[in-house]
Order: sequence, then structure tokens, then C-alpha cells
Amino acid sequence: MKLSVKISLLLFAFLGTNAVNAQSCRDEHTYCDRGKDKGWQISTQSKSGTFAAGETHEISLIIYDGIDYRFSFCANNPELDGQIVVEMFTEKTVRKYIPEKRRMGYVKEKESRYTNREDEMAQSFEIQADGTKKIFLRVTLPEGPSEGGRGRKLKASDVICVGVLVQHQKGVRSGFKGGEQVETEGGGGF
Repeated sequence: MKLSVKISLLLFAFLGTNAVNAQSCRDEHTYCDRGKDKGWQISTQSKSGTFAAGETHEISLIIYDGIDYRFSFCANNPELDGQIVVEMFTEKTVRKYIPEKRRMGYVKEKESRYTNREDEMAQSFEIQADGTKKIFLRVTLPEGPSEGGRGRKLKASDVICVGVLVQHQKGVRSGFKGGEQVETEGGGGF
């Protein structure tokens, strides 16, 4: 009898661990659209995380000069296909008056560079880095029927796994070597 109880407890612990791992969301980005071009490599900067409906989270990434990047977004809930809102920012340092210090100083401000709200809610986009810099991706899920709200612990049914797949490949520069690009509509690097 004691052996069967031990086996039952061991089996329960094993199954319980697998259930917890299933909700960890650590590999959700591997399910995102990878595009048809086989030249893209998956970046170690790809992330997956747990969200509740209506939540917004932000991650920072480093993009490198001369590299093309493709960002794709997905969730484990099919109702969210095409509903994930993404905005990309860069930081710039500006000189301005700082009231709490009562003097002029330098502060970092985020500048929006892309939002999929203006791109038919695209769940992926590509950029070409024209310098090494830090960028920020702000990911927002729409409000939904989930009862998981701020200030209370999420239940398993409230958990939405969201993936941010970052892919990269060596960029192809256009134009003449040593020449200068003339600003045109829709062109240029990031």
C-alpha cells in the first residue's frame, strides 16, 4: 500500500510539474510566423511572456549596424490573431528644464518610430539598422473577457502567452559606395 501511495504522489508531482511548465510561456515565440525567406536567423533576443488581457509590457533590444531585422508577434490564443498592438521606440537625449532640479539638464525621451496601428495591425515588420542602437518594443493585448485584472493573482485560465520573435540577417545596402542617399518616401534605414 505504501508503495502505491508513493508511486501516486510521484506521478502527481510529475504531472503537476508538466502543467506548470506548459503555462511558463517561455517558448511561445517559436510559434510566431517566421516568414518565407530562409535567410533569416532566430535571434537570442526573442522573448516570450505571460500577459493578461489589456496588459502592456515593454522590452528593450539592441539592433546592430548593417543588419536587417524582422519582428513577429503571436499569442497562444487564436482570438488574438491580428489584435496584438506593437509600438517601437528609440531614445534620444534632449536638453530641457527639469522642474524638480530647478535647472536645465539632459533627459532621455522615447520617440515612436513605428506602430502597427498605422500598418493595418500587421503582426510582423522589418527594419534595417543604420547604426547600433537600443530600441524598445511596447506590446499591448486588447481588453477581453478574461477576469485576470491588475492587483490579483492570475488563474491559469487568465494566462495568455505572447511571443516576440526577433530574426536577423546581413543587410544589403543599396546605392553607390561613398554616395549619399536622397530622402524618398518610404525608403531608408532605421
